[in-house]
Amino acid sequence: MNKNILWENLAKNIIVILLLIPAYTLTNSFLTESGVTSDKSIVGSLLVAVSILAVTACFGNFAFTYEKVEHRSLGSRILAHFTTGLLMLLIGLSLEMTSVLSGILVGNFAILNLSLIILYIASVLYDFWDLKRATL
Repeated sequence: MNKNILWENLAKNIIVILLLIPAYTLTNSFLTESGVTSDKSIVGSLLVAVSILAVTACFGNFAFTYEKVEHRSLGSRILAHFTTGLLMLLIGLSLEMTSVLSGILVGNFAILNLSLIILYIASVLYDFWDLKRATL
């Protein structure tokens, strides 16, 4: 049973990453080509809004725990994976938007982009750790 849950979680995270790859291209092209980005104050305001999204999604992701999930019930597991998958997708999308918007504001800032990638990886690892802890 435990291995099935881990495989389900792995599949969920792979699906989210596969959704994030084209989303970055779409986000980048939309934001760089829109007339909105010519005004730096609007870009800064968008960055604040995106940061609020990221914080909210991170809070939801870290507040969720697999300990409360009935692991023997497929429906309960699917609901848990769907919930965490949506939160992970929102975290990834907001980090992608942060990268693009900060690139518009200050140019390519490799340390910031690396930090955003590390934050996403940490969120994925936390998801696996919480699941592993709850299924032991």
